[in-house]
Amino acid sequence: MTASIERGSAFADYHLCATSYDNAIDGRMKARITKRVAAVPDTETVTPMSDELRVPQPTDESIRSMLVTLERDADLTLSPIERLFLATDGTVTHMLEALTRGDVSVTILDRSVADSRLFRTVALVPDTEQNPLVWARSTIRLSSLADSVADELVDGEIGIGDVLREECTETRREIVEMNVHSAANRFPSFVESDAVCLLERTYQIYTADTRIMTITEYFPKDRLSTYRTQ
Repeated sequence: MTASIERGSAFADYHLCATSYDNAIDGRMKARITKRVAAVPDTETVTPMSDELRVPQPTDESIRSMLVTLERDADLTLSPIERLFLATDGTVTHMLEALTRGDVSVTILDRSVADSRLFRTVALVPDTEQNPLVWARSTIRLSSLADSVADELVDGEIGIGDVLREECTETRREIVEMNVHSAANRFPSFVESDAVCLLERTYQIYTADTRIMTITEYFPKDRLSTYRTQ
């Protein structure tokens, strides 16, 4: 009988210690989770770029489904190279250099600053080509960038990806839209191409949870694919 009481008492002591330990762990976990949630900025507080004509909103749609939808709605077939260029979150200038096995120059077509925004249009021209293979239009929020990055974008002659990498700026890119732009509906004024249509994609560049750039790129349909056997 005495042994049973002692065993019961020991079990009660063990249960009390275990419960106290679990509560302590639970308390630390709750504190850790609360701290982690509090450290994540509210992405809804990002101020839209009001001076842009239209800012596409981020989508939950996967890149693969965006490509499938584009082919279906536009009734066309994208080549593997075209799918890669539309889907990449890397630097298009470097992809062109790898594709063409040559240097690619960034030609500034137009550049202006208004209300702390830089509006820039460029053409990417490989040294193997006389005409551009990619055109891009950018709206850049200068106030959200380091002075060295902003100065290089306003006055420099290199691509955005190279500027961000050279300045060691940590960013991420989010593709928000893909389209086909028909010549029948007129290309953007800065695009000079005899292509039947342009492949178009828009992506946004973020640092932390602040959107700093919105970029739309245009590729002449079928032109990139001519390099697949070269």
